[in-house]
Amino acid sequence: MKILVAEDNPLNQKIIMAFLSRNNHTVILARNGLEAVALFVPGEFDCVLMDLHMPGMDGFEATKRIREMEVGKRIPIIAVTASSPVEDRLNCIEAGMNDFIQKPVQYADVEEIVYRVKNGYYINKG
Repeated sequence: MKILVAEDNPLNQKIIMAFLSRNNHTVILARNGLEAVALFVPGEFDCVLMDLHMPGMDGFEATKRIREMEVGKRIPIIAVTASSPVEDRLNCIEAGMNDFIQKPVQYADVEEIVYRVKNGYYINKG
C-alpha cells in the first residue's frame, strides 16, 4: 500500500514509518498539513494517517482540503491523536476523517488500520 503520513513530531514520524515499513508499505512523509495537501494526488494513495495538531495547518483543515480535491472515490483518512477520543471524535468526523488511532501509536493499531483499508472497511464510510 502507498500511505501518506502527516506528522510533525520526528519521533512519531520514525515510529509510524518503522511500523509501516515492516510490511513493505510505501510511505510518503508530510511534516505538516500544508505539505500533506501539497503532496496529495487523488488516486495515488491508499490512505492517509493525519496528525491533528501540526503547525501551519492542522489535520482538520488539511483533511477538509484533501476532501475538496477528491473526485469520486474517497480515500480513508485516519486521525492520529494524543487527545481524548471523546473530545476529538466529532471534530474528526466533521472534518471528513474516517477513523482515529491514539498516540503513542501502537503497532497493532497501525496494522488494524492497514487491514481495514485493504479489506474495504472504509468504503462509503465517513
